[in-house]
This record gives sequence, structure tokens and C-alpha cells, in this order.
Amino acid sequence: MAQENAPAAARLGRPVGDGGMTMSQGSQSSGRRRRRGRVAARAEAAFFGAVVTATDLLPPRIRYGYVHPLTAWMFRRPLRILAATAVRSGASAAPPATSSLPGTLCCALLTGSMEVGGIGSVVEVLATGLPMAGVRAVVICTAEGARVARLRSRGVDVVVVANEAEAEQALRELNPDVIQSHAAPEPLEDAATASGIPVVPVLHNMEIHFSRARWRRFARLLGSSAAAIGVSESVREFHARHVGAALAERIRVVANAVPSEGAPEADERRAARAALGRTLGTDLAGDFVLVSLARYDAQKNVAGLVSSFLATVTADQVRLIVAGEPSDWAELRRADALRRSSERADRVALLGSSDARALLAAADAFILDSFFEGWPVAATEAAATGLGLVLGDFGGARELVDRDRGGSLLIPNACGPAERVSDAAVARARRRCSRQPNAHELGAAVDALVLRVRDASQAPLRSWAPGEQLAAMVEGHADVLRRAVARGPVEARVGRVEGSSW
Repeated sequence: MAQENAPAAARLGRPVGDGGMTMSQGSQSSGRRRRRGRVAARAEAAFFGAVVTATDLLPPRIRYGYVHPLTAWMFRRPLRILAATAVRSGASAAPPATSSLPGTLCCALLTGSMEVGGIGSVVEVLATGLPMAGVRAVVICTAEGARVARLRSRGVDVVVVANEAEAEQALRELNPDVIQSHAAPEPLEDAATASGIPVVPVLHNMEIHFSRARWRRFARLLGSSAAAIGVSESVREFHARHVGAALAERIRVVANAVPSEGAPEADERRAARAALGRTLGTDLAGDFVLVSLARYDAQKNVAGLVSSFLATVTADQVRLIVAGEPSDWAELRRADALRRSSERADRVALLGSSDARALLAAADAFILDSFFEGWPVAATEAAATGLGLVLGDFGGARELVDRDRGGSLLIPNACGPAERVSDAAVARARRRCSRQPNAHELGAAVDALVLRVRDASQAPLRSWAPGEQLAAMVEGHADVLRRAVARGPVEARVGRVEGSSW
């Protein structure tokens, strides 16, 4: 209709008035604008790459305490988010009572803020699940928040403390039989060791920023503890390399698990998919949606994921959606510049912190290409909803992929073996984010997973049972706690710490 009303000269492709151009000339002009836009984006990516590289040269306390707040102030911008959908389905998997032992122990769970990262999620699971295994849990943390409010509403005692003296007072008043430390800040850790109560450290991550002094401190804590828990075999191996064989024998692996609402049903998937399409301003019909739930920071390798996806994935109509909290705005802006420098920029979207359930319900598969993880909670949630995974070889990845043989795929880690990750190795990998050594394996894995999902005849060999895994996690922690109480406080026996002079 619009063409019928246009001047005849325009319909024939001839200039209309002064400054007019043919359709061919318009197409060429649009092409030039796109090329200039990609050139500008490459320059922007180089600038943010330089910011990232310079930041990586600084000590961690300067990086996180000063540079990241400054870059947030300089580079912050609005981000689209996907909100929760009204349609929910699936039955919740809760840990059943797995222990018939008489009596109830009391365990104090020590941690920092529960609102950032996966540690808060694990503490919440244990606080509500341990009573079913005969252990009453109380929480001592350093900040109020949504999880604290949720725990209190479920009858869990939570005490928020600001310093070591307040932590000591809380321990005296709560009088627990045993203490579990979940990456607790040093003042809380000091209060725990001074209390004379048995302490069980829980090792959640690869602590690549620990100094030699911090490793000696950890070795003293482990030396005075009857046992420790590592959330994956990679985490145990990483810590064993730094504290030596004798102390490493005290670390028992108890795999993480998450409560699950179960796989979303068709109505929830349709509603989530439609909501995601509206958020992106596009029609997702026929698209294969690959989701990554990850903070924008050095650990998660978002820039490398975006670059590798755009360069190597060949399957048709595949979209990558990344969503998370920007803790490093330079990393986010670098990833976005790399996206815009590609001719396939529209195949990638970078969202802010969004509703995880809605994103997983809208997705066809999940991907995470982090440099290191202890045990990825987001990937575990994705698997529990029935999604296939593409995971880098980091802590917990092998265990997750093994539970879903044929449905999930493991690729090499972009910075080397998981148990040997270091701050320097991550910095080197970040410098080469546009040419990471696992890029082709990533593309091949995504292409293979797309084919499997689209071919319903290739059913994966899933051994995924969220309820059983959650029960095994809770009972594993409870067993270690009972043994620690039976043994009582242990006199510190610290061996040689790697890299130390003693």
C-alpha cells in the first residue's frame, strides 16, 4: 500500500527530488553504516580490553575495592531484564528425612552476605534441610537481605553481626555443638576458632586470590578441624595442592545440589518464551535459545563466551542470552562491544539480573564457560529443569555432565586444568578472549547439542534426580558434622603450605 502511494520515480528506483538515491544506493549506504558501526565497536572492544588488562595487573583488594566501583560509576548503563512469569509448573524437590539417629545436634552456619553468588544459596539449603537429617541449624551472617528474611519466615534462627565481638556473643548465646564456616569473613572465623567449638570449613571455590599468608591461615584452620567439605573433586584437588597431602586427607567431597521446582510444563515454557521475545523485541519462533546465567566479572568469562559463540557456532537460528549482575562493568561493556563488532550481533543479547526460572523455562539449553567454579549453582538449576548443558571443565562440571550422558557436553577450560587455575592464568586468558583455545570445541559442542535437541529420537541417558541429590547433599553434610562433634576440637597440626618457607 505504501509503495502504491509513493511517487512513480521512487517505485522505479530513480531519484526523487534533491538528495534522493536509488534503492541500490540506499542499501550501499546502510551497508557502510553497519561497517562503520562494527569498526567503532572493535575500537571500543580494544579500549575496554585495555581497561580489563590494566585492572588485572592490580592486587585483588584494589581491583574489587576501588577499581570496580569506579568503573561502575563511569560505564554503568540501563540493562534489559526478564521478570518472573505468572505461569509456574513442576513439583518442588525437597530433601526427605534421611536420618533416624536419635537426638539433635545444633550447627551454626557462619557466612558473610547471603545475597551474592552461590554460597548464600547453599547456606539456605542447609539451614532448611539439615533438621531433616537430625541437625538443627542456626545462621550467623554479616548482612540482612531477602534470604535472611526468607529463612526467618521458615523458623530458622538468623543472627546478623558486624564484627568479631558480636560473633563471639552470638556463639555464646546460641551455644552450638559444631560450627560450619562457609567462606566466613576473618572476624567470624576468628570468633569460631576462639570458641573451642569444633569447626568444619566448607570449601566453595578455587581461591585464586589467596596470598601465602592467607593460605597459611587456612592451613591453621584446617589443621585444627576434624574435617572439611569440598563441594567438588576439583575444589578438593585445588586445596590439596596448597596445603599438602596430610591436611588434604581431611577434605571430604560432598556435591552441591539445589531445590528444584522440576521441569517446566508446556504452558510455562510458552509464557516464558513469549516474555523473553517481548524483552528482546523479536520473534523467537524457530530459534534455539541458549542461556547463560552468570555475573559479569573476571571469573565467568562472558567476553570469551560471546566472542567464541559468534566466531564458531554454525547451527542455524541459535541465540545466546547472557543474564546476570554486573560486578565488573568493564567486562560487560567489553562483551557488548565484541558482540556489536560481529555481523551476527543480533544473535547475542546481554541482560541484567533476571528471573532465573523464567530464563530457564524459555531456554533450549544452558552454557557456562567460566574460568573456574567450585560447583555452579546456575548450571545445577538448569539441569534440574531438564536442559542439556555445555560446560567448561571447571569444578563440578564433570559430575554434572556425567549425570546427563548424551544430553550434556564438557569442553576444555579456556585457561587450563581446573585444579591448577590461578590469578595469572585467568589474566592471560582474559587478554586473549577473542581467540581462546577452547573456542572451536565450544562451537562444535553447541552445534552438536542443537542437533540433539532438535532430533527427538536422540534421547539422552539422564540419571538426574534432584530430590535424591539434595537428600545426599544434606546427609553428607550431616554425617561430617556428627563425626566432627564426636571427635571434638583438634590440636592444630599444620604441614608445609605450598609456596611458603615452612
